[in-house]
Amino acid sequence: MNTGARALSLRLRSVSYDGRVALRDIALDVGRGEIVGIAGHVGAGKSTLALVAAGLLGRSMPATIDGTIEHPLGGRPPAAFAFANPSTQLTELGETVEEEVAVGPENQALPSEEIRARVDGALALADATRFALRLPRELSGGELQRVALASALALAAPLLVLDEPTAQLDPGAAAEFASAIRSLSDKGAAVLIVEQNLELLAALADRVIVLADGAVLATGAPYDVLGRVPPLDARLGSLRAGYSTPRGRRTRAVDAEPVLRVESLSAGYGEHVVLDGLSLTVDAGEVVAWIGRNGAGKSTLARTIMGLVPTRAGHIGVGATDVTSLPVHERARVAGLVFQDPRRQLFSRTVLEEATFGPRTLGASRASALAQAREALLVVGLGGRESEHPGDLAPQLQRRLAIASALASRPLFLMLDEPTAGQDAEGRSFIRAALEMQRSRGAAAVITHDLKFAQDVCDHNVTITHGHVSHIGTISLETDFSAR
Repeated sequence: MNTGARALSLRLRSVSYDGRVALRDIALDVGRGEIVGIAGHVGAGKSTLALVAAGLLGRSMPATIDGTIEHPLGGRPPAAFAFANPSTQLTELGETVEEEVAVGPENQALPSEEIRARVDGALALADATRFALRLPRELSGGELQRVALASALALAAPLLVLDEPTAQLDPGAAAEFASAIRSLSDKGAAVLIVEQNLELLAALADRVIVLADGAVLATGAPYDVLGRVPPLDARLGSLRAGYSTPRGRRTRAVDAEPVLRVESLSAGYGEHVVLDGLSLTVDAGEVVAWIGRNGAGKSTLARTIMGLVPTRAGHIGVGATDVTSLPVHERARVAGLVFQDPRRQLFSRTVLEEATFGPRTLGASRASALAQAREALLVVGLGGRESEHPGDLAPQLQRRLAIASALASRPLFLMLDEPTAGQDAEGRSFIRAALEMQRSRGAAAVITHDLKFAQDVCDHNVTITHGHVSHIGTISLETDFSAR
């Protein structure tokens, strides 16, 4: 590869935050038309490497960089970046989705005709055209992720850097995303992609770099690197690890009392109806997967059960309590919810304070709250980090902290929204342990597009389509990305 064909050339001796070294001894070139994948355990330095590659770290974000970063192809800008959390990407300068996507091209002072073409093309590539006139705040997490991708694509930079771009996409949307990225690569765009979905990374990337503890552990062809057994790094896992026999649907006892009862539920936002006469039950001791396409109504169902979205019609019962008309703080005594974005529910000064907040608010003594919090923190792998500030944790650890905080409150019914997003194999095992604990106390629902995790952990799936239940059955990998 000659220098003129490179979209990125990195030579890093170290990258550090406040004296803490996050990356060391990294040499990376990405050529025109090449797709390079970055994998590694949580905390390996993947997002740091992505930020450096995009030219954001050390400028927009504070860090000390010892080394060189070159973008030989130039461009205005030379690199576009899509954050793992789509809410980080949104500027809120535009009222509608298409106005949001237009912010980048407008800041480039492009002619209006080119801005229009850029926006339309980016929305089409991200499969977000149908959202063009919607308000971003009304979109689901997966839909917002497509908007974030479109915003990056609209910059038409020679290098596209993507950090966990499919974390909240359903399998079909992930497949469409992969097709769009291949199309961009065929047209000469260089792509650097951080991804914990190893199957997608192996199918998409030309080569893969595995990081461990801030350094390169291995590099090479995707299946050669990611398919090793045993895996290169047990924390990361491998393509061939983690498969299990699908769980059959549990036989419901004749006298079983459902933990959750939802009857003819309708809810939505403004004039937009999301749930339309939805009914379902979850039995004691069950962990159920709620699956479906982005925007189907899964997260809205969870938020309606918690009282965060008003019920327009129907009834909701948790255990012996009809919660339909109860305020949120009363529902919190029997139900819990962990959001897609854990930052929206973390606000305490330390990890331990965060985990004790729920039990204390619900009336537990300080001693009981501390015991419940420490038990939950141990289950999710955060034991020994009680004194750390939640804001200093990696996003994946923040998610596990939010799960521990919900577990510590001991709800009868617990809902986790995309709990495995961005998690490595080790993190997924901790989340599984948390769900097994909840199973012993009541029941749980997992809103997920991670069908391998659902197959391994959940008893059965409930498919939600256009706001109603379309199927209840065993979990199959036939609808997963790797099988498409």
